[in-house]
Amino acid sequence: VYAEGDTQLLRLIYAPTATIFRINHGWRNRREKGFKLDLNTGSLLSRIERDESRPPVADSDADVENNVRFFVQDTVNVLLIYPSVTLEMDEDQMATLQYALQRGIEVTFQVEESELASERIGSGEHRAILIWEAAEGGLGVLRRLVDEPDAMAQIARAALERCHFDPDTLSDANPDCNFACYDCLLSYYNQRDHHRMNRHLVRDLLAQLSTSSTFSAGGGRSPEEHYRWLRSLTDSRSELERRFIDHLYRTGRRLPDEAQRKLQDYNCIPDFFYEPSVCVFCDGSVHDDPEQRRKDRLVRSELRDLGYRVIVIRYDEDLEGQISQYPDVFGASGE
Repeated sequence: VYAEGDTQLLRLIYAPTATIFRINHGWRNRREKGFKLDLNTGSLLSRIERDESRPPVADSDADVENNVRFFVQDTVNVLLIYPSVTLEMDEDQMATLQYALQRGIEVTFQVEESELASERIGSGEHRAILIWEAAEGGLGVLRRLVDEPDAMAQIARAALERCHFDPDTLSDANPDCNFACYDCLLSYYNQRDHHRMNRHLVRDLLAQLSTSSTFSAGGGRSPEEHYRWLRSLTDSRSELERRFIDHLYRTGRRLPDEAQRKLQDYNCIPDFFYEPSVCVFCDGSVHDDPEQRRKDRLVRSELRDLGYRVIVIRYDEDLEGQISQYPDVFGASGE
């Protein structure tokens, strides 16, 4: 992300269907890390039971496992935001920028606060803001920040307004808000960072971002790299999408140009897209539902009216037989 004058402000990395882990390292207000587990009962020892001044609950130290960590994992779309090292941001600025950008995304793309989540991760030059789509199945909004040159600028303008600043003049519309309030940055979800947030700390950076442009560093992928990139974009719940892209690659056919990319002139995200106007949908068993069939017919009919070519790949039909019907799109088999 570059400001006017080609000054780099941010570096963005988008990772679809990434696996993230959240690890519980233990009580925040205790020096020791992890938990103690009674191996005889499978129970966690309470803070009183684990106190060295109390007799152990288990029969011996061998019956207690120390330093146990718990974690949860999920597969989500994530966006890593690395501020330029030249900005020299401290932790208060990072926390404020984190929630300002999150608020900007929520306003710009009309998503609920509970549908996005964020954390600050890393250290030193690797310190970054991690934002992920917490909604079931994802939202498809984070990818737009790296695909659309003006998406970050739109988000920054929305963030300025949310922080009570006029995006054009930077005048303060709410002087009574000294640092942050529940009308701008504060919420139930970020209580641990309330003491860090100060909207004035990021005003100038958001102003720069509001006129910035985003440029992709991708391109020039080899066929194998392009195949792996497309495969990484497939819906984690759709085995058919991966079978389809694997079959195209294995048989030496033409790979799609895009995957899971929102159309500009219609509210629809085809599974795969060939330039300039071919939409490929991979229909699994969920598309057998009568209501889903009705929606599919409506959407695909409207796409055809707009000039798109629609190809549907079904889960219950021979894959090679379906693909071979469209040699002008997929090409001939190289096997």
